[in-house]
Amino acid sequence: MRRALLVASVLSGLALAKEPATQAELDALAARAAYAELLERAEDVAAGSRLDPWRAVVTKAAVAVVSHRSAGAPFVDASKAETLRERYRFLADQPAFIAARDEAVVAGAEACVKEAEDAPCWKTLASFEKTLGAGGSLALGKLLQKSGFRAGRVMPVFARTVTSKDAPACRDPDVQAATVDSLELPVGDAATARSVAFELCWAAMMPKLKAAMVGASSYRLQNACKAMREKKALTELQADLCTDEGQ
Repeated sequence: MRRALLVASVLSGLALAKEPATQAELDALAARAAYAELLERAEDVAAGSRLDPWRAVVTKAAVAVVSHRSAGAPFVDASKAETLRERYRFLADQPAFIAARDEAVVAGAEACVKEAEDAPCWKTLASFEKTLGAGGSLALGKLLQKSGFRAGRVMPVFARTVTSKDAPACRDPDVQAATVDSLELPVGDAATARSVAFELCWAAMMPKLKAAMVGASSYRLQNACKAMREKKALTELQADLCTDEGQ
């Protein structure tokens, strides 16, 4: 009796086991745009067969699934992207997937902006915000800026778009505007803006920063005088004004 039960259990397990998947099967699913099914079957491909074509078709399916806007909670698609990234670790290195994930996060942020008092929405955004790539951070910063958020809130987001010295984001007018506006903050709150303005983006922002010294406020003088003097970018009058302000 015990042997019969064991045999029945083995046969049941075999019946429930999934058939191995092939690259050809995944390609056929992709051709039919059956992306959800493709992502379920992709893990059934033998590990030794998960080559570049496998990665390409999985990436295509993941991008399609994450790019489809679902009804429900604002960050349902962003959460879906995180789940896929955990399942298929290589997706973290796929620019197309990262772009789709970032777009899903920004779409969730748009819902937060519409429901300004929805604290859980903003809390969820905070959990995703620092994971955004440069492109996603730029899009989020522009959304917040356009929605009327102050420079102190927008600047940390824009700063994540400046990934290196003289990065393309240095030339973005919205990034420049937020940086200059942030120099109006108290010194302790303007460290990020000073780094972007005078270390990372000086070449691109120099004309705007020079213009901003005309009629500069006390906070702006405190944040800018030292760096501008070191770069020999102050007019004689501005240099005198900085000295008068003890800067």
